[in-house]
Amino acid sequence: MASLSMGISYDLTYDEIDRVVASGHIGNYAYGYLNDKGIFIVRYVGRSDTDLRERIKHGIEDMNADPNCRFERFKFSYAKSVGEAYEKECKNYHDFGGDKGFLKNRVHPAKPDGYVGSCPICND
Repeated sequence: MASLSMGISYDLTYDEIDRVVASGHIGNYAYGYLNDKGIFIVRYVGRSDTDLRERIKHGIEDMNADPNCRFERFKFSYAKSVGEAYEKECKNYHDFGGDKGFLKNRVHPAKPDGYVGSCPICND
């Protein structure tokens, strides 16, 4: 079974994001919702190369613009480097079917500036 390798999920609100996510860190995140069994259903995966806290807040704007996106909760994890965050985003994107249209992600994760190499999953 695919895993985001992130902790528990939190309500997608500005207050909750500010409470649990430290400012100024690189990292990864996922938006989704809990199904009727309490399982987190992934709808979008992403990363921030600069400030994870501020990037996660964009999901609130997306949710308000499109109520069908089901961005009710989020998960996150910090990364040690931009390259590590990119590689984890690629893994999560492929594991949760982004390339098959199961995620709201429209395109494959973009390589960060200065990253040498390709996607560790599809070599894109």
